[in-house]
Amino acid sequence: MKVYIYKDCWDKIINYAKAAYHTEKAEIGGMAVVTQDKDGDWLIENPQIVTQEIGGTTCDLDKEELAKYYTEMAVKYKDNNFRFCWWHSHHTMAAFWSGTDLSSIDEYGEGESDLSFALVVNLKEEYKCRISVWKPLEVHQDVELEIVGKEDVEIPLEIVTEVKAKCRVRSLSSYQTGYTKLPSNGKQLSLHSWYDSRGMSGNYKLLEDDCTQIEPTEAEAATFEAKWEYAMGKIAEYIRQVNTGAWNMHKFKTAINHTNEQLEPYGIEIDKLNKAELKEFLGMDSEPYELIHVIDPKYQSIAEALIDSACYNQSYGGMWL
Repeated sequence: MKVYIYKDCWDKIINYAKAAYHTEKAEIGGMAVVTQDKDGDWLIENPQIVTQEIGGTTCDLDKEELAKYYTEMAVKYKDNNFRFCWWHSHHTMAAFWSGTDLSSIDEYGEGESDLSFALVVNLKEEYKCRISVWKPLEVHQDVELEIVGKEDVEIPLEIVTEVKAKCRVRSLSSYQTGYTKLPSNGKQLSLHSWYDSRGMSGNYKLLEDDCTQIEPTEAEAATFEAKWEYAMGKIAEYIRQVNTGAWNMHKFKTAINHTNEQLEPYGIEIDKLNKAELKEFLGMDSEPYELIHVIDPKYQSIAEALIDSACYNQSYGGMWL
């Protein structure tokens, strides 16, 4: 069977992602309905967002709002054979299934659903689309998504307004990871000031950030990869020390500060969590790479490849603790 989406709906998802990133440097998520056509293929349509909490690597949809959404869509599409698609963005990161993503997908198997869809996109309009069959046997398959229709590169004003209205920023800096250091003050840009800074109004064309890329040399790339793996190992080691009671939080923070002094010349920094942030990080089944900041943008593409590799291994049962 084929999975497809019309370009206007695809653009709506991408525009949600762009608006969330360019206003808050955050991910965003939402839902869409997937209807089966007369040929047995599936059409992703009517993407929406609901009230949610967003951050650099997370977006938590409000459960009460989700319940309302499911009820409304069940009434609206009662005459169709339909399922639901959970979608979310990875902004500047690669399109991949993180450990948190896989856990979210698995939640659909705990209910009555026999079939569900998931979609992750990034600002480059890369994606992964997954079909999950839950009954009678559990099967997951990443499939090609056919995008039907014409190009449209503008972000409508109503999209940005809706994102600002329904999304609040997570306060934890630990989930503001990625490849640029993001602010952890929880402040939101005013919609007015964001538009004024870009000279935009109404429907506007998104201006690209300054993105002149300086490529690392082969030696620099090899060194960065080695230091990345070193940072991953240190994160796992330090968290294990806290979990076993061998370290208190003071020793944990001191160790991270010391490691960051070693990593800084190589464009890497480990996020410094307090006790509450560490507890939440572990409770969300997060991965060590989510605590790594790449502070030198020339290493961004290498970091994306390393994350892809880590996620691939994790999806086949890899563990880090």
